[in-house]
Amino acid sequence: MAEMGYDGIEIGAAAPHAFPEHTSSARRKEILAHVKRRGIQVSGLCPALGGGPGYNPASPDKEEREANYKYIKGCIEMAHDLECENVLWLPGWTRSKQPRQEAWNYAVEGIQRHAEIARFLGVKLAVEPTAEVSDVIEHAGDSLRFMEAAGIGPDVAGVMLDTIHVFYRGDDIREQINEAGDRLCYMHISDVNRDAPGTHTDFRGAVDELALIGYDGWLSMEVGFPRRDHNPDGITRQSIEYMRKILSEQKDRIASWRQPAGAHK
Repeated sequence: MAEMGYDGIEIGAAAPHAFPEHTSSARRKEILAHVKRRGIQVSGLCPALGGGPGYNPASPDKEEREANYKYIKGCIEMAHDLECENVLWLPGWTRSKQPRQEAWNYAVEGIQRHAEIARFLGVKLAVEPTAEVSDVIEHAGDSLRFMEAAGIGPDVAGVMLDTIHVFYRGDDIREQINEAGDRLCYMHISDVNRDAPGTHTDFRGAVDELALIGYDGWLSMEVGFPRRDHNPDGITRQSIEYMRKILSEQKDRIASWRQPAGAHK
C-alpha cells in the first residue's frame, strides 16, 4: 500500500490482524514500527461487531452490552498504542421485537462510557451510520442527534460516513456530507458492491462537497469484500489512482463563486 501511494492504513480490530485480547503490547509495538518504517500512519481502527461474537451495544442482553464495552475499550486502548486518532463506533441494531427507543438508549449509554476512555487517551470516536447492515442510526443526521443525546462534543466524537451505506439508502452523498458539516471526522470510500470508486459511480461531486465544507480528514478505501477477490492489489491500486486523479482536479471544477473562503489563496 505504501508503494502504491497510500498515506495510511486502517486496521480491522479482529483476528488475525489486531483483535485486542490477542494483540500483546509487544505485538502492538511491532505493528507501529512496521507502519512507520514505510512512512505511513494507522488512519483508523475498525471494530468488527457482526458475526459470532455479536458485541451489539444496543442489545437488550446486558451480557452482550458488557462484551461490547470491553471490546471497544480494548480497541480505544490499542488505537492509542498505535498512535491512531480514530476508532469507528457503530451504535448497533435492534433485536426482534425490541423497541427502537430502548435500543437507542442502550447505545447512547454505551458511547457515553467509551467517551470517557477516549477523551482520556486522546482518541476520537467516529460514529458511523451503517444502514446496509444495521438500523439504530442510518445517516449523518442520526449521528448528530445521537451524539447530542449522549452529550458528547467534537473533542471526542464526530460523524463518520461510508458511501456504501449512503448509496444503499438511495441518498445523495453531497447532502450527507453537507449535513455532517464540521463534525465529519472520517470517511469510508466504496462504490456499489464494494467495488473500487469510479467503477459505477462518479465521485467528483462527493470530493467537491468535501472541499466546500473544509474537510481535511482521511478517505479510507473500504473495498473488495465480502467476496473472494482474486486481485486485492488491483482493486487497491485502482481505488487510489481514481481518487488521486479527481482530488487533483478538484480546484479546477469548483466555480470561483462556490469556492470556500480563502480557497483562491
